[in-house]
Formats: sequence, C-alpha cells, structure tokens
Amino acid sequence: MIKLIQYINILTKDGKSLLFRNYGTSEVDRDLLAGFLSAFSGFMKEISQSDIKSTQTEDFKYFYTIIDTIIIVVCTDLIDDDSTVNSKILSIRTRFIEQYGKILKDGSWAGNRTIFYDFEKELDNLILGAIKISILGFGGVGKTTLTRLICGQDVDLEYVPTITADIASYEGDEFERSITLWDFAGQAQFRSLWKSLLQGSDICLLVTDSTFENINESKEIIHDILDKHFQEKLVIGIANKQDLPNRLTPKFCERILASEERLIKTHGMSAIKPMYREKILAILREAIKEISRISD
Repeated sequence: MIKLIQYINILTKDGKSLLFRNYGTSEVDRDLLAGFLSAFSGFMKEISQSDIKSTQTEDFKYFYTIIDTIIIVVCTDLIDDDSTVNSKILSIRTRFIEQYGKILKDGSWAGNRTIFYDFEKELDNLILGAIKISILGFGGVGKTTLTRLICGQDVDLEYVPTITADIASYEGDEFERSITLWDFAGQAQFRSLWKSLLQGSDICLLVTDSTFENINESKEIIHDILDKHFQEKLVIGIANKQDLPNRLTPKFCERILASEERLIKTHGMSAIKPMYREKILAILREAIKEISRISD
C-alpha cells in the first residue's frame, strides 16, 4: 500500500501536541518536528480559518490549517500531488469540526487532550481507507450468512443466491479501522468476475461447507486465482456448517486446502448461530493485526 501521508500532528497554537499519527515507514524525530513547527508558528497565526497552506524542506512537504486554537499539520513526500493531499486535509478538517468544533468555539474545552484520542480511528479511515475483506467460495456455502454474522445482523435461513457481489460496510468498535465486506456470488456464471473483484483486497475469506466434495472443488479457487494472481494476499479458510453431521473437521479441511505455495489456516464456523460472532470477529482482529505488521 502506498502511503500518501507520512504523518499527522494535531496540536495547539503554542506547540502542545494533542494527537500524533505516523503512517510512514520511519520514526519521526519529534524534537526536530517541534523545532520546525516553532520556526513557522508565527505566520501560522496569520492564515485564515479556511486556508490550507504548505511549505517544504529538503525531504518533506508540510501542509497546515487552523481550526480556532488548533493546528493540523500534515507531512507528505515532496512528490505527492497537492490537490490530492488538500482533499484529504479538507476531509480531516470537516470531520474534526463536526466532532470537536462546538467545544472549541464555545470555550468549554479545558485542555484535556484525551478527548481527541477517539479521532485516531477517524484519521486512519480517512488516510488509509476501510479494510477490504473479500468473502469467496462456491454457491450455498454460507458467505452471505457469514457477512450478516460479522455485521451483527439477523440471519435469514432461506437461501437467496447473491448476484455478482454484495458490499457491506461495518464500523464497529471491534476493529481499529472500518471494514468493507465483499460477498462474492458463487454461481458458475459469476466466477469469471472473481479475479477483478479481488483487486484491492486486504484479506480473503475462503468459505467452504466442510464437505469433502466442496473443499476439494475449492482448491480450484486457490490454484487458479489466489496462488496465480494474489500470492501476497492473506487468505483465511472458513470451514462453515460445522453443525451438520457430514462435516469434516477444520484441521482436516486445512490439510486438503493446503497448496505448495501456501498453508491456509482454517477455522470452524456455524454462521447461522449468533454464538459464533465473537469467534469470527476475533479471527478478523488477528488478521487485521497481521496485515498491519506486514505493511509497517
């Protein structure tokens, strides 16, 4: 993932940092940053509340804007497009004012910086975007039911085939960032679309119904699409319908799904049962941590 923004610092006009998020690959010299901010803090005070200004050093470009007593500073690489960065900053400004504008304007903010910590997730969503989780597998294995389970929605036991793909967003407190779930249609006429739909995925959930026939057929998905075109993507196996008498154990499913290129860790699930929701959320939390470690 290309990181457009290196870091964001939200601070008071006298240089007191309230919230700092580093999206770059290297540690930021905070003392150097503080010195730099103090060097141009004088003309920061002269800009209007609606302006977004920028300046640069030999290595980075700094954009800054003021909201009452607060300064938002965004650091980018020199080659990043100004209009794209300004659009991001405008979104950050808008959401920050929506969340904190009233207390800043009426003077009720008493200097407690912890109230801004809740804005971390908002920043991550605005800068990094939602995490795309693709849910694929053949028809009738329970992909839509799993999607509804993740989102905390009631499960419809009547099977209604998905057409092309259903997209659901979830912004629960269980994850550090919002997630977008792409539920792929599993019918044969839609499988030619899977490769293009998988583009931009962060995590893939390969869902099976835990029968030998379906798991064996699912190896085609691994061989023809995932191993061939998405070798670097994190793929997690979901052995669904573990409540049925003919199911294979998750460990056995994992052995069948294994290829020369990768071992797909596989978890047992019964997506029609609400009691499994915490399990799938825990699986996704760990997966998000893993992709975050890889991208850092």
